[in-house]
Amino acid sequence: MTGNENNNSVCPLLKNPDSYNPDTVDLINNLKARNYWLPCLEQMVKKFVKKAQHLNPNDPYAMKKAEACFQDFHDLVEKLSTDPMTLKPLSVRTLLEFHEDNLRARNLKDAWLLQKETESAQALLEFRNRIDKIDSISKFEDKWLEIIQGVLAGNVFDWGAKAVIEIIESSKEFGFIDALKTIERRPWFHDDFDTWLDRIKHKPHKSCVIFVDNSGVDFILGILPLARQLLSYGTNVVLTANSHPALNDVTFRELQLYCHRAAESCGIIERAMKERRLVLVENGQRGPCLDLSTLSSGLCDLMKSADLVIIEGMGRAVHTNLYAELTVDCFKLAVLKNEWLAHSLGAQQFSVICDFKAAT
Repeated sequence: MTGNENNNSVCPLLKNPDSYNPDTVDLINNLKARNYWLPCLEQMVKKFVKKAQHLNPNDPYAMKKAEACFQDFHDLVEKLSTDPMTLKPLSVRTLLEFHEDNLRARNLKDAWLLQKETESAQALLEFRNRIDKIDSISKFEDKWLEIIQGVLAGNVFDWGAKAVIEIIESSKEFGFIDALKTIERRPWFHDDFDTWLDRIKHKPHKSCVIFVDNSGVDFILGILPLARQLLSYGTNVVLTANSHPALNDVTFRELQLYCHRAAESCGIIERAMKERRLVLVENGQRGPCLDLSTLSSGLCDLMKSADLVIIEGMGRAVHTNLYAELTVDCFKLAVLKNEWLAHSLGAQQFSVICDFKAAT
């Protein structure tokens, strides 16, 4: 299923659609945040230049294209430093979308594809063992803690986070188990896990929409076991991914590929796909954040029957939608992988957001 016909549909589950603002921080009016994020994101774009050729071996001009993208981003940052009204709205979301649009305009359409393919191939080899471990846990609370910790550990694998890049590049063996040890121990910074348990102990949800984040470990070892558990309760699940590539995030094309691969070793996923209880749809987004007012119409149609929405990742649940309210149960899961952002919220790096709000 696709939603190409309209990527400007408003999420039908927003509690206050007229006043909805996707961005958590307005960089036009927050000087302190602006002075941090402009150079931070510029350094991220600059760092990609060195990786561009390795990640795009079949394009002899990949590095030159990446250099041109960096220059464009640098020029924008220079203008914004003196006139923040140059880009409106000005936020982490719009800055990242500017960069992704730039990459596509210079024909670096999926700049992280090789990295995503490598990590996803390895994660698929570990998928059966992961779900076997979850199935071996008999106690309800312990099983769900393992699943949610898995989502959070998977979310560490983010090539848009400086702290994570430094860890991965310094230790090539860094894997899922290491990520589990990296995230904050309970009680988490924002810990609604027990509230979530109380809700799902009683009546299963009818239909859940999950906004996925990163490719590889995040999606295959984190999100898919979560979706599988919900499916086993009889909940219909909609997995939704970006329409266009952004960093190492899952795209709709990859969503289809990896779900079919996972189905080869998981009967629950295989049956759910055949019975259309597991549905895959693109979300209309082109960056690593999430604007719930510009979704694909296909996704919005599916959301009308949902009674649970799960939003995963720092870009979608913290940089954007941290304060967004829905009319149905909403579960936001993320790891704060940026130290400045964590401190601005009163937390520490690798603190956990486990935010569950019941329908209102």
